[in-house]
Amino acid sequence: MLISCSSGMASLLLLMTIFLLLLVDCRAESLPEFIKKPADQIGVSGGVASFVCQATGDPKPRVTWNKRGKKVNSQRFETIEFDESAGAVLRIQPLRAPRDENVYECVAQNAHGEITVSAKLSVLREDQLPPGFPNIDMGPQLKVVERTRTATMLCAASGNPDPEITWFKDFLPVDPGTSNGRIKQLRSGALQIENSDETDQGKYECVATNNAGVRYSSPANLYVRVRRVAPRFSILPISQEIMPGGNVNITCVAVGSPMPYVKWMMGGEDLTPEDDMPVGRNVLELTNIKESANYTCVAMSSLGVIDAIAQITVKSLPKAPGTPVVTETTATSITITWDSGNPDPVSYYVIEYKSKSQDGPYQIKEDITTTRYSIGGLSPNSEYEIWVSAVNSIGQGPPSEPVVTRTGEQAPASSPRNVQARMLSSTTMIIQWEEPVEPNGQIRGYRVYYTMEPDHPVSNWLKHNVDDSLLTTVSSLVEDETYTVRVLAFTSVGDGPLSDPIQVKTQQGVPGQPMNFRAEAKTETSIGLTWSPSRQENIVKYELYYKEGDLGKEVLKSFEPMTSYTVEGLKPNTEYIFRLAARSQQGLGAWTPEIRERTRQSKPSAPPQDVKCVSTRSTTILVSWRPPPAESQNGVLAGYSVHYRALNSENSEPKEVNEIPPNVNHILLESLEKWTEYRLTMVAHTEVGSGPESAPIIIRTDEDVPSAPPQNVGVEVLNSTAIKVSWRSPARKRQHGQIRGYQVHYIKVENGEAKGSPQIKDVMLADAQWETDDTAEYEMIIAGLQPETTYSITVAAYTMKGDGARSKPNLVVTKGAVPGKPILSVHQTLENNLLVQWKPSPELEGQILGYRLQFGRQDIDPLAILEFSTQEDKYTVTSIHKGATYLFKMAVRSRAGFGEESVEEFTIPEDVPKGYPQILDSSNITSMSVQFGWLPPVLVERNGIITMYTVAYREANSPGTLLEKELPSSENSYTLSGLKPNTAYDVKIRAHTSKGPGPYSPTIQYRTFLLDPVSPKNFKVKMVMKTSVLLSWEFPENYNSPIPYKIQYNGHNVDVDGRTTKKLITNLKPKTDYNFILTNRGNSMGGLQQNVVARTAPNMLGQKPMMSKKAEPESSITFQMPAVETSELVRSYYIVVVPLKKSRGQFVNPWGSPEDMDLEELVQDIAKLQRRGLRHSRQLDSPKSYIAARFRTLPTHFTLGDQKTYDGFENKALEIGQRYVFFILAVLEGAESKMFAASPYSDPIQLDDPDPQPIIDGEEGLIWVIGPVLAVVFIICIVIAILLYKNKPDSKRKNSEPRTKCLLNNAEITPHHPMDPVEMRRINFQTPGMLNHPPIPIAELAEHTEHLKANDNLKLSQEYESIDPGQQFTWEHSNLEVNKPKNRYANVIAYDHSRVILLPIEGIVGSDYINANYIDGYRKQNAYIATQGALPETFGDFWRMVWEQRSATIVMMTKLEEKSRIKCDQYWPSRGTDTYGMIQVTLLDTIELATFCVRTFSLHKNGSSEKREVRQFQFTAWPDHGVPEYPTPFLAFLRRVKTCNPPDAGPIVVHCSAGVGRTGCFIVIDAMLERIKHEKTVDIYGHVTLMRSQRNYMVQTEDQYSFIHDALLEAVACGNTEVPARNLYTYIQKLAQIEVGEHVTGMELEFKRLANSKAHTSRFISANLPCNKFKNRLVNIMPYETTRVCLQPIRGVEGSDYINSSFIDGYRQQKAYIATQGPLSETTEDFWRMLWENNSTIVVMLTKLREMGREKCHQYWPAERSARYQYFVVDPMAEYNMPQYILREFKVTDARDGQSRTVRQFQFTDWPEQGVPKSGEGFIDFIGQVHKTKEQFGQDGPISVHCSAGVGRTGVFITLSIVLERMRYEGVVDIFQTVKMLRTQRPAMVQTEDEYQFCYQAALEYLGSFDHYAT
Repeated sequence: MLISCSSGMASLLLLMTIFLLLLVDCRAESLPEFIKKPADQIGVSGGVASFVCQATGDPKPRVTWNKRGKKVNSQRFETIEFDESAGAVLRIQPLRAPRDENVYECVAQNAHGEITVSAKLSVLREDQLPPGFPNIDMGPQLKVVERTRTATMLCAASGNPDPEITWFKDFLPVDPGTSNGRIKQLRSGALQIENSDETDQGKYECVATNNAGVRYSSPANLYVRVRRVAPRFSILPISQEIMPGGNVNITCVAVGSPMPYVKWMMGGEDLTPEDDMPVGRNVLELTNIKESANYTCVAMSSLGVIDAIAQITVKSLPKAPGTPVVTETTATSITITWDSGNPDPVSYYVIEYKSKSQDGPYQIKEDITTTRYSIGGLSPNSEYEIWVSAVNSIGQGPPSEPVVTRTGEQAPASSPRNVQARMLSSTTMIIQWEEPVEPNGQIRGYRVYYTMEPDHPVSNWLKHNVDDSLLTTVSSLVEDETYTVRVLAFTSVGDGPLSDPIQVKTQQGVPGQPMNFRAEAKTETSIGLTWSPSRQENIVKYELYYKEGDLGKEVLKSFEPMTSYTVEGLKPNTEYIFRLAARSQQGLGAWTPEIRERTRQSKPSAPPQDVKCVSTRSTTILVSWRPPPAESQNGVLAGYSVHYRALNSENSEPKEVNEIPPNVNHILLESLEKWTEYRLTMVAHTEVGSGPESAPIIIRTDEDVPSAPPQNVGVEVLNSTAIKVSWRSPARKRQHGQIRGYQVHYIKVENGEAKGSPQIKDVMLADAQWETDDTAEYEMIIAGLQPETTYSITVAAYTMKGDGARSKPNLVVTKGAVPGKPILSVHQTLENNLLVQWKPSPELEGQILGYRLQFGRQDIDPLAILEFSTQEDKYTVTSIHKGATYLFKMAVRSRAGFGEESVEEFTIPEDVPKGYPQILDSSNITSMSVQFGWLPPVLVERNGIITMYTVAYREANSPGTLLEKELPSSENSYTLSGLKPNTAYDVKIRAHTSKGPGPYSPTIQYRTFLLDPVSPKNFKVKMVMKTSVLLSWEFPENYNSPIPYKIQYNGHNVDVDGRTTKKLITNLKPKTDYNFILTNRGNSMGGLQQNVVARTAPNMLGQKPMMSKKAEPESSITFQMPAVETSELVRSYYIVVVPLKKSRGQFVNPWGSPEDMDLEELVQDIAKLQRRGLRHSRQLDSPKSYIAARFRTLPTHFTLGDQKTYDGFENKALEIGQRYVFFILAVLEGAESKMFAASPYSDPIQLDDPDPQPIIDGEEGLIWVIGPVLAVVFIICIVIAILLYKNKPDSKRKNSEPRTKCLLNNAEITPHHPMDPVEMRRINFQTPGMLNHPPIPIAELAEHTEHLKANDNLKLSQEYESIDPGQQFTWEHSNLEVNKPKNRYANVIAYDHSRVILLPIEGIVGSDYINANYIDGYRKQNAYIATQGALPETFGDFWRMVWEQRSATIVMMTKLEEKSRIKCDQYWPSRGTDTYGMIQVTLLDTIELATFCVRTFSLHKNGSSEKREVRQFQFTAWPDHGVPEYPTPFLAFLRRVKTCNPPDAGPIVVHCSAGVGRTGCFIVIDAMLERIKHEKTVDIYGHVTLMRSQRNYMVQTEDQYSFIHDALLEAVACGNTEVPARNLYTYIQKLAQIEVGEHVTGMELEFKRLANSKAHTSRFISANLPCNKFKNRLVNIMPYETTRVCLQPIRGVEGSDYINSSFIDGYRQQKAYIATQGPLSETTEDFWRMLWENNSTIVVMLTKLREMGREKCHQYWPAERSARYQYFVVDPMAEYNMPQYILREFKVTDARDGQSRTVRQFQFTDWPEQGVPKSGEGFIDFIGQVHKTKEQFGQDGPISVHCSAGVGRTGVFITLSIVLERMRYEGVVDIFQTVKMLRTQRPAMVQTEDEYQFCYQAALEYLGSFDHYAT
């Protein structure tokens, strides 16, 4: 029963469960139900309609759209599903009327059924719209926002009624209600999205709806920028070692975007709870650590997971190693091994060991890192005890158990001691010794060696063995001989060393050799000797020999028997050699061996030599010296000391620098006072002490800027527009230099702040005003200020080093405005007075307090001043002067002071002078002349401007007429000459105005002197020698009298001819004072005297030069120079050669000594040569005395005639057959007169003719007959040679062509080409210059150019100056008056014979003239026209010439304006068409490139149907001064000109400004390049000569002539590397092949040619400054000074204008790029400053921050938040990761003024760390993207490009940028020239051959497509 019951219950429960489930199921499932229903809409044709439909149900229904029961299906109909298909939007776009008008059904369907709802669409055309139909007034715009920022999409609409605005995103409706308030629709209709996210990104439309219809806006995209940065560690965890039980915190910080989570792990165990994982930073705290372990920091974000490990090591002392085991022993070493005994690593092991037989400390061996070790350096046969212990980072552990072992035996290491020998009889000796100190084992015996011939090898000596005994006897010796004895000990291993030899005489009774002979230095002058006497000897005395060194003379000393002796009187620090022997009654015993000892050191006995000082900066002095002479050092130099003290300074305490090492020869004294004199001496030290001081040197430190402002600066307001500033010099101690002037800065101040830029007034002090103290006072008026305005005034002094400190600002306020000008008038009255009238200007009524009138003659200062009351309005000026101009100034006075002045001038008509000139009392009278002066008539009587004077004179009491002389008004004295002696003359004078002469002055009578009372003037010493003095004086002009003068000196008289003006006084004594008196003899006035004092030169150079040998070249002889024995300072030594003159067949020297020669002319030659340089030295006449050399110090030997140059003087070859003497002339320093000292003459020297000709009587006369005959014969030979050559068969001529000898001058030249105008000229008009300058073979051009430029361009100057066409030409047409205005420069004309003659225009004179000449080219006459830059009056003539000559090319070598001067007027239209005369010129095209500009014109002549195209090439890179630094851009320009000039065109028209200088350069270079194509020579000299015969001044300067050589040299060296783009592949294949005769490819050779030119260090001036060197990443990569980017300097910061960056020209634009190194941490601020100052808003980065484990570039930008770099705040805005590069955008703000810019950085990430990219395609795309961005954002500044050093990849980027752009525009490629041009602007651009090859590869890949920049 229970069972059935149970089963029934179970069934019931089951049924109930099923029923409940059914109930639940029925409740959950339901039919669909609409929650959003579509509404009817009225749309506009062409617009949009959207129906939104959404349903709910269970299961979720699917919603679809039907039209007429069928599913919509059209391209214009789109269904957009949402809510898992439970919602759908039907979008129709564009609407079409009426076809889209219909009812559309929305169907919702699920398993339980479907429901439908419909909506009607009406479509109206625009013309059907009702008046209130909605209109979108403002639709949304493209928007880009950062994630989390707020985005607002704007929308405004109008209609009637006001439409409701809703929003769609990606065609789905936007429901702000579902966003928790994040998305709001504002009342204006705008959609505001806060905290934007990536999901908000999409296309937004705003929809305006009212009852009239629906209107959709245009869609606009919203972009949400997400900065994504993978996690990276900014602080890595650090491994640490700790003591057991210690605590440690490990910090780990990671950053990224999004910020990563950070956790700690140990092994696989998480130490940070998952739910408590911090973001960014996690600190792991560990306490009581017992064991070592590794801890891992893990940082993770959605962009990746990174980890880093920190190792925590617990320290403990190591355990004792196992007992050492001995594995090997030798006599001196023991090898042991041991077991470590430590599981943990140990740092090293320590071995301790000790000999058991010796007391003393343990010996230790440390830093042993292996468990096996050999202990060396032990004693043989000794027992040792050894321990080992281990060491770790905590310390040293306990030692192991010891091991004991013994070393092996060895042969004795030392010889037996105290070996002695003595004679027992005359043939037997006994020898004794003691055991060796180091037996190294058991001694088994001894061996005695003895011999009478000690020089023989010991093996040949007699020997005697002894068993274990310490003495022995040797018998059978030879009597009366000396034996040498040596003893050794031996062990079982071998023999020990021999003892030192002792000597024994086999003579009974003589003493043995003294033993233990030792020497020891006692003092610096004494050495003590000690010895032991030989045993049992009767010594009566000792004999000692000693000597100084090996070469010294031996000295003998004898003394009584003793065992020591001191040798005195020796030299310090000197080695001596000693030997000693004892003497008995029987004779002298054997000598000891020599011993050596050196005396002790002493102090130096001389100071350091050549002490020199130079101030390198204002606080430093560089001291240099040489050591004292070796013989005076007295020991090893231990160092030097410098003693110095400031003179005339508050701190004048002596200071010293000690312990300067002995190997140092200079020292920099620092922290000195600026601009201060110091007294400085030096001493040298040995270890004993210091030597004497050097002679003191007085030196002043360099100047600096003043450190203090001027004192007592005061400002006084003068009026409304002027102030007076006064000040005193800065404090004397703070001036730091010579004050050169002051700068007064003043600036307007408003509201306490300065406005505008400060104005600067400079007060420059003249030399005479330079200050010596601080008492000088100054003042300055500053005018032109504004009334009632506050000004701030500061004053600073400056030295030549710059501005000093400024004074504190003085604030002043100018006074209120003063009155304006009154109305002023001046009239002449009938009474001949001047009436002055005035009245104030109308606006001044009531403000006037009075008037001030200043008046007077304009030519007299000061003006008279009168003041008047307000009631007065006129004033009469009386007593006015005729012919004078009067000045009147009237000012009105108000409360603010006097106002602006009215100024009037009034001129009184002139009249004849009323008065006469006044003759002055003082006069200068001679026997034949009278000089007198006068004053003009007084002002009152002048009556006008004096125009001239008339002087009238005649003999007194003579009836003759007056002689009159008219003199200009500028004269105020006159000399009557040619008068009779001792005669009276009447003289008077009158003045003239323009109206006529005035009255004569009263007559003055003068009497001339008796004949010859003339006194010489300017009596002075011209030269002083040792024994002669040259005196000179001057006479008045035209003086000529034979009456002698007398010179008296020190009791001597010398008569001098009255007509000479100098006298050499000889036979004087050296270094003696003389007083010379010049007396005028025959003078009745008692003899006027003049005297001068002179001191003769010191007695030096007393020896004559001595001949030592004739040199190899036969034209030179070597002499030994005499010693210079003087302490005088000598400036220079000159070698003076005197060719002797022949008299009656003999050479005669007219002077006994050089002191008797008048050397004045020679001295003048020295000065002349120093001015002119070497260039003219060779033009001096050879028979004259000449200077062969100049030396600062005299050499010991000199070779006369070696044809070398010594300090600017040529040592000419000596002529054969000419006899010479020479002497040395010393020029002494510091003498007031020129002081010289001469050596005696050398002996006469003469080089004999190796092949002398017999001398025939009358030969000198015969030469005049023979000479012309020979010349005629010579010319005939030349003509025959030329004819033979020209008639030679071609085949023969070819063989001789390469090396044809020119018969005229033996120069090797290439054959003539009579078709070439230059060669024709060489044949027909050969000038001497052309003769001496033949064509140059191309192979020798480099060497030739180097030769020309040697010695500061000496040969080049000579060559250039010798160019002369050798003919005279006329230029009559240029000189016609009608043509003169057509010449730009008066001296640059057109020769008549070569001028371009225009077709004359009928009726116009001179219409055939233009300043232009035909110039010949290579093998082409009239190839060019050289002309001036056109003037406005010659534009028509210029274009007429171009038309008539059929020229297609104009080359313009100048800018229109240079250095603010017009060089050429613009003769072409800027745009469109202009007509010039009869030629119409239309500008078709302009291409502006970096270094030149190409313009294309169309020409049309009036009355002609022909049109022609002409191109003008304007070279814009020629600098305003000089010539281009490199010819590379010019050669590129020339190639472009040549490429574009049609072959059939007329002459190329070339012009600059004058049409001679740069024009000549272009023509010569072009002609020579043409010549090089056909010949192996260039003829620059010949072509310039030819051009000069066709137009004057062609190639105007030496620099231009030099530039021509440089350009041709580069063209020859580099060749033509320009390739048409279509041939590039073939060219690259050719470069890849091995060059013929070379072992490298053409590509390698081409790259090597780039490196041929090395930059001189002078090109890197700023980069090499000490303050800038650390700013260079690589020491060898620096910017050239000429192209470096100069930053604006920061005041007071040295080098603040420097950054390692260079401007680089692009294809079209100069300075288009900045190439710079990757910034260093020290230069990051400079980098941002550079970008800002140069407006560079695009940065290209071509490296990673680190490559190959090294820093390549510092991270110079902020990653997360803004950072400040000096003045600039840099805010990161966005970062985009592209496939090959990263684009970063920064907002850069100048914190000084708040201005901002956007800077974009492109970092190329695909360049491999080694080598170059495999393909150029990606890099080309990158280049295109950079330039496209530049064009898009339109910034003017350069693109800044950097890699690491800023030359390699940077060079590739810029090279390809230029090459690809040129390829597009010109269709040509020239990688070589592009890189070469870059290297002229920055060194090493495109650094490696791989990079160079990559440029070719990339250019080739680019050829496929030309749209990279355009798209």
